[in-house]
Amino acid sequence: MMNLPPTVKAYFDAANNQDAEALLACFAPGAEVEDENNLYAGRAAIRAWKEESFAKYRPVQEPRSAERNGAVVSVVTTVSGNFPGSPVDLLHEFTLEGDAVTRLNITLA
Repeated sequence: MMNLPPTVKAYFDAANNQDAEALLACFAPGAEVEDENNLYAGRAAIRAWKEESFAKYRPVQEPRSAERNGAVVSVVTTVSGNFPGSPVDLLHEFTLEGDAVTRLNITLA
């Protein structure tokens, strides 16, 4: 895997292992995730979002490129799984504060 900040690498490792606990550890308590025009605020909502995604889609994410601009790390991934149009390229924009993700925005790349 490319040279990603440790927290971002841990997020993708946890996501690909479908480990909601490890994934949740990447986020600050008040973090927000925006995915498919839905906003998930706080760890409980983020956990529910990922557990549903794991069960429904069985996604596998392969980071293709990454760049950092201050606190924001942008990663383009190819995501495959049990969903129409698989695989698809997505842009993950992580906002980091220290070692924690405070915001993650996921859109089509």
